[in-house]
Amino acid sequence: MTQHTTFDPSSDAEWEALRLLGHRMLDDLFDATRALPHTPAWRPMPPHKATLFEEAGPEAGSGAEAVYEQFRQHVLPYGNGNWHPRFFGWVQGNGTPLAMLADLLASGMNPHLAGFNQAPAAVEQQVIRWFGEWMGLPGASGLFVTGGTMANVHGLACARMAMGERLGRNPRRDGVQRWPEQIDGEAASGPLVFYGSTETHSWARKAAEWLGLGDRAFVRVPTGPDHRMDVTALNAQMQADRAAGLVPFAVVGTAGTVNAGAVDDLDALADVAEANGLWFHVDGAFGALLALSPRYRHLVRGLSRADSLAFDLHKWGSMPFECAVALVRDPAVHHAAFRSSAAYLGALPRGVSAGGQPFNDVGLDLTRGFKALKVWMQLKADGVHKFGALIEQNIEQVQRFAARLDAHPEFERVGPSPLNVLCFRYLPTQISGDTSHERGDEFVGGYVDEVVDEINRELLMRVQERGIAVPSSTMANGRFVLRMAHVNHRTTDDDMDAVFEALLEIGREVSAERSAEVA
Repeated sequence: MTQHTTFDPSSDAEWEALRLLGHRMLDDLFDATRALPHTPAWRPMPPHKATLFEEAGPEAGSGAEAVYEQFRQHVLPYGNGNWHPRFFGWVQGNGTPLAMLADLLASGMNPHLAGFNQAPAAVEQQVIRWFGEWMGLPGASGLFVTGGTMANVHGLACARMAMGERLGRNPRRDGVQRWPEQIDGEAASGPLVFYGSTETHSWARKAAEWLGLGDRAFVRVPTGPDHRMDVTALNAQMQADRAAGLVPFAVVGTAGTVNAGAVDDLDALADVAEANGLWFHVDGAFGALLALSPRYRHLVRGLSRADSLAFDLHKWGSMPFECAVALVRDPAVHHAAFRSSAAYLGALPRGVSAGGQPFNDVGLDLTRGFKALKVWMQLKADGVHKFGALIEQNIEQVQRFAARLDAHPEFERVGPSPLNVLCFRYLPTQISGDTSHERGDEFVGGYVDEVVDEINRELLMRVQERGIAVPSSTMANGRFVLRMAHVNHRTTDDDMDAVFEALLEIGREVSAERSAEVA
């Protein structure tokens, strides 16, 4: 009987051919990464190359070299650009060459990280311990997950478990929700609700839905002019909800909002949670890593009082995707929320099963990859102080960019930008000879605001399509604005200057075209 395999381990020729191809892959990636400053930040895929992805599934293979060549020609040049020095879109990190190599090692070793008696599990446990100490949560339980959404969901699941047990419910067995209109006169059995600001990331709605709480359970609290949660409004809302028969169970603070980079007053929110017996969760997707910066860690004062914390290392930690962490102060609650047992997962006193599956007991996934290796290697190679220095560099580059915007009459900064996130728009200065310029009014430089929105949309698309840079966009006060979220360790001051000049030049170009149309 023929023994089929994807690779013949007995063939010296196959090993040598694959070794040569592997070296070529590494060389090509190193060359591409080194050349990034001299290549477009983004380029659209030509239609004739997109036809490759319309082909039917292959019945017979073409060989490793041929398919690598297809990757090199049809895939590698056409990513979304987030490894480029002038990428500032959304909140996406670059990755590092060492972490890329670590992912190769992790994939080659291919350990199963439910736990087991193995060194990779010890690596993950060590990195979790390090971050617990750096974030002010020594002894916290934790694990690596795919991204901030999943890390936050894990935190909220622990909050639900803690309050469910306090109320004498078993949320894992029975669920948690009973709405007042469904239960006459049983206010004490009302539904659980949790609080976050109107600037809370969209994970909160997904979490409410996935955990069976329902979107109604996520109470959005208004923010002040600084985009931080209004603590007075939070207390008032909580009082009204209790009077209506609802049961508050958690407060969610944000360290680094998506639109403005604002950090909630974490100490004040911790006080509210403590006074009301609620779980305090912090979404620190990128902002929690301010704790690694001696210069800026005061901005996340109160982080150490969180009951649970979520943060991404593929944002301000510069790691390749996917790489996020969930930490929970009380390991007993963390285990209660996720622990499961099955005969086929039983631990033994010795052997591979010794120690059980500890990560399976604190998370949703049983099957998990070796995400921690790249973080472990990068930290041991560079030290945590370098992480903090890169964070400081990003903030200072954005603040200098913001100062240039403020000093120029053709740009308007929209809202505060205390950290690394900056919202702004180009303001046309003339139309048909009109050079009026009134910021924030219905008319800007003779244009109706809707037209200014159109000009900024076109500006953004041209900057991206010409490969100059990749900022993204959002809406602020009903207006379309450009958005720069800077977590890029490759960006130089020259890059920032080039982006500013390009935005100004293309803004004037689009404005002139629009003016000619009107004339």
